[in-house]
Amino acid sequence: MMKEQVQEQVDVDYLLGKMRKRMLLQSYAYNTINNYIYGVKLMLKYCKQHPEDLNTDDVFNFLVYLKEERKFSRNSMRIVVSGIRYLYNWFLDRPDIIKEIPYPKAVKYLPEVFTGIELKNVIERTANRKHRLLLMLIYSAGLRRGEVPGILLTDIDRKNMQIHIRQGKGGKDRFAQLSKHFLQEMDIYIEEFKPEHYLFNGRKKGSQLVASAMGWALKQAIKREGIKKKVGLHSLRHSFATHHLSIGTNLFMIKELLGHKHIQTTLLYLQYDNRMRKQVQNPLDVMFGK
Repeated sequence: MMKEQVQEQVDVDYLLGKMRKRMLLQSYAYNTINNYIYGVKLMLKYCKQHPEDLNTDDVFNFLVYLKEERKFSRNSMRIVVSGIRYLYNWFLDRPDIIKEIPYPKAVKYLPEVFTGIELKNVIERTANRKHRLLLMLIYSAGLRRGEVPGILLTDIDRKNMQIHIRQGKGGKDRFAQLSKHFLQEMDIYIEEFKPEHYLFNGRKKGSQLVASAMGWALKQAIKREGIKKKVGLHSLRHSFATHHLSIGTNLFMIKELLGHKHIQTTLLYLQYDNRMRKQVQNPLDVMFGK
């Protein structure tokens, strides 16, 4: 590698390091920081130039490449564009580069959820006690993927039947619902696995569980049950909300249980409620046997 190339790589690494530090100080979520950095790295790898030497056409060509060849989803494109905008706005002082770059609209869709029977089978037939309890927790407390690894044994509040979620989305603490059934299963799990600090250890005792392990546990259960829906870990949270709605829980209470900032976010689940109502028979049809 030529001396100029080495120096350019050092400059890029220094720039990305500063970008990471600034986002940390702004309390960006770790996933957001890593995704922004990853998007910028992809751009630099594709363009093979220092970001200061790029122009708007270079960025356009890169984004078209991601969309057409790499088949990035609209949400993934939004993350990459946000990372590039952050870089040029805050570090290179080149807003002209990104002025004409369109910001992909967010995808609005109704995500898939588990039925009660599907989820009951998934949980009951998961033989590994740790994995079974993990899936049970995510569903019964309506947790986000990133909220699970950091849960401490001391965060389980038996007296008030709640779980202290530390530094959730937006860096905010909140309290999630604690299930009596989960609590009984948890006591058996603790006796068997003897976690020391976190509720769920990683491979080494005292270390945090990694997200990939959670996803793997659910993926295996879905495959075993033959469920064809496009469901993942976040579907457990969606299922928690829709099942609460189906048993008559107030929408504002669901908002609090999920830790939503705005009620508009929770209103999504009303669409599920309308879909459920279509399955309810009309009493006149029942009366006349239709």
